[in-house]
Amino acid sequence: MNIVFKENILRFITSMILGGCFWIVFFYLPNTAFAYMLFGILIAILTVEWKNIFNLNNFWFWFIMPWYPILPFAMMIYMSNIPCYRTLIYYLFVIVFSFDSTAYIVGKLLGFRKIVPHISPGKTVEGFIGGFLGAFIAFYMAIRYQGVTITHHKIFIITLIVCCIAFAGDVFESFLKRQANIKDSGVILPGHGGFLDRFDAVIFAAYFFFLFRDELVKIFCIVI
Repeated sequence: MNIVFKENILRFITSMILGGCFWIVFFYLPNTAFAYMLFGILIAILTVEWKNIFNLNNFWFWFIMPWYPILPFAMMIYMSNIPCYRTLIYYLFVIVFSFDSTAYIVGKLLGFRKIVPHISPGKTVEGFIGGFLGAFIAFYMAIRYQGVTITHHKIFIITLIVCCIAFAGDVFESFLKRQANIKDSGVILPGHGGFLDRFDAVIFAAYFFFLFRDELVKIFCIVI
């Protein structure tokens, strides 16, 4: 129990520090600073963590890497430097990070109906529902704070789509780690593991935000 408690405390502290850094860099530093931060995280994943999942001589090491994680990070870096798409990056992280955090908490406290026990035993129906509700509330507050007026129906649909994609990303990385027989992709983030453990859901969700970026811009009435 003490080990679990300490791990949760480390996870909470790391989340606060990581979230604070993202907030400061995104809102108070030049656009290029956020792009450089994303690029640095990508480099850390490729040079430190990726070899923990795949052997250098493994075919899948080179086949998957361009699509996961390189291309999604390139998409986010591109969008973060375009004013009309930059807000979408903010919404991406709000939804995914709040979904991850709330799903983890609710799953630990109330979860017992497992979704994919053979891949990730910790994923539960209750955790997903709790994560969705947490993401919906966080997304709703972010939109209202920015003065954007859209219907609750659209907020619900967008949140649900992103949460499902984020969940798929989390499960996919769990599958890769299970195949590699490791618990975490790295150790750089106490309580979380590696950067890939924290960004697995973001990587998948980035595809949705990039492919539908112009439609989302219209929904949120962002000036192009």
